[in-house]
Amino acid sequence: MDKKELRAQMKKAGKILILSNLDLEEHEICELHKKREWVKKMFDTYKTMLNADKIYLQDDESVFGHVFISFLSLYIHCKLEQLLKKAKLNHKLTPIDLLFKYGKVYHVKLGNSSMITEVPKKVGDLEEKLGLNIFPR
Repeated sequence: MDKKELRAQMKKAGKILILSNLDLEEHEICELHKKREWVKKMFDTYKTMLNADKIYLQDDESVFGHVFISFLSLYIHCKLEQLLKKAKLNHKLTPIDLLFKYGKVYHVKLGNSSMITEVPKKVGDLEEKLGLNIFPR
């Protein structure tokens, strides 16, 4: 690309001006901006996936309990998202998909003994990729 074409393309490109009083390098400020987008995404997840924006409760204790459980759910959602990202599976699966897949395995307790039902091959492969080592071999 020559300079003339670059100038023409730059006229079409969007630009973000970030003013700051922080004494940081450019890439550090860019990372802070990216983290801001991540926080915005988590609030969106909190409201849409967990339906936390629809509270029809009457007393303070109920509201507190609802917000607390929603916070724990969001925390678990983020941890699952990090696991998927670390295993480079975040483009194929969402945390909800992961929970549905693992939901096919049951832990059965009969009297004093307990056992895990058969682990489907796809779930076993997924567990190996995530490195969780939940199911006994």
